[in-house]
Amino acid sequence: MELITSFAELTSHLKNINQRKRLAVANAVDSHTLDAVLKAVDMGIVEAFLIGDVASIESPHLFEEHNLSPFIHIIDIPEVQLATLEAVRMVKAGEADILMKGLVNTDVLLRAILDKEKGILPAGNVLTFNAALQIPNYHKLIFFSDPVVIPSPNLVQRIAMIKYAIKTAYKFGISKPKVALIHATEVANPKIHYMQDYLDIMQMWREGEFGNVIMDGPLDIFLALDKERGSIKNVPSPVLGDADILIFPNFECANCFYKGLSLFAGAEMGGLLQGTEKPVVLTSRSESVQSKFYSIAMACVIS
Repeated sequence: MELITSFAELTSHLKNINQRKRLAVANAVDSHTLDAVLKAVDMGIVEAFLIGDVASIESPHLFEEHNLSPFIHIIDIPEVQLATLEAVRMVKAGEADILMKGLVNTDVLLRAILDKEKGILPAGNVLTFNAALQIPNYHKLIFFSDPVVIPSPNLVQRIAMIKYAIKTAYKFGISKPKVALIHATEVANPKIHYMQDYLDIMQMWREGEFGNVIMDGPLDIFLALDKERGSIKNVPSPVLGDADILIFPNFECANCFYKGLSLFAGAEMGGLLQGTEKPVVLTSRSESVQSKFYSIAMACVIS
């Protein structure tokens, strides 16, 4: 697997392998989702199944311009919940490789995903969100977890989050990912909330639990991502300024981290639900078209 260090390299890689993945979109009627999906179709990376109320499509011209494509299929199901159930069914049945959220409330989609009989979360798996962030002044993509799903992870959930992120990094050609357990301080004080989890995880890493990775923590953001500033602290770390994966204490930290960088530094993000049988593109309506497209591209690599 070639090393992928940017979203441009990701897109190029997918175009080069020339293999379309089947994408089922639940209630595919909003313009941002359609823009992203049609871009992925035009670039040759997906075959799209757009499920929803055709009469409610926000940008009918987009549909009109692409309605002759053999890689776009319209499934007219006006009721949102039924459209969502059909998209999940297609993934469950192996008729689609990726599930994507369109104009549907997240709780509706999650109920369908979590259904014990018809859903796509295997028993015992942890459902979490893993994302890739491209920061203009950082030298490679940074993977991080979890900004969306798990408010305050317990130890079992943190371990699952780390393993999903490592698996994703491998898919991007990173042979030995560097994992940073992020906190406000690098001082390992067990009295600080979440710190004992980090200490336990570090011990598990030393015992080989996470495979071929480098891990350190607790680390602050400077130590994890900025070699020069991190060096000022004189804290020796094998991750110093070169982290591939950031694991945050809770989803408030992760959410503020990526939204702040997106708003003020022009960072771009792609993200997926993981733990499911197939990857799920779950982005809010406010996310940019580019973010939705990068999430689709990321799913194409993972699936």
